[in-house]
Amino acid sequence: MQNPETLAHLALIARFGPSWFRAVGTRDEPGSVLVTLSGAVRRPGVLEVAIGTPLHELVAQAGGATAELSAFLVGGYFGSWLPAADALAAPLSNAGLAPLKGSLGARAIVALPAASCGLLETARITRYLAAESAGQCGPCVHGLAAISEDMVQIARRNDVAGARRVIERRLGQLEGRGACRHPDGTVRFVASALRVFAREVELHAVHGRCSGQAKQPVLPLPARRPDALR
Repeated sequence: MQNPETLAHLALIARFGPSWFRAVGTRDEPGSVLVTLSGAVRRPGVLEVAIGTPLHELVAQAGGATAELSAFLVGGYFGSWLPAADALAAPLSNAGLAPLKGSLGARAIVALPAASCGLLETARITRYLAAESAGQCGPCVHGLAAISEDMVQIARRNDVAGARRVIERRLGQLEGRGACRHPDGTVRFVASALRVFAREVELHAVHGRCSGQAKQPVLPLPARRPDALR
């Protein structure tokens, strides 16, 4: 399977030459990239930017944020949550995102408003990812289902401390053990949520409350999937 964006770049390089292609981007990651930006921005959509462009410039091209932001999901549902303040200053390149434990991945970025609970959003998507298992190996079939249930307990503020201890152990047991990379991507996604939304975990565990007040979910799911966590 070929990536259409890569094929388009190859055609342009063949026409204009490698020096033309390297005129944008960074030395180690030349060229441009198509990024899908959604969430709390005025004009969500697909934008083309030079690799290495700071994330705050991408948000500005989308008309700016529509609310105070708490985090960005960078790289799609197999990507990582990043704190908004750190992510906005980061260059959109694998090298630039690496210090934040992120990468461009699928080039999908979601801006999460501070009024939304990152733990609830993560629980919704983790349940979806668990249901998307191909059923080829135990770590995926049973492990992702277990992690999904743990995330639901944390999001719903049910025995949060116990659920967090269990989920952290399970994350370490799952990584690198699947028949494909589906479990690894889910582990990366969930681990980043526990790291970035640590304060929210504490609110859920110690105070039994959530800072998120938004009623509508931010991260999209296929219409055929019921969303009982709303």
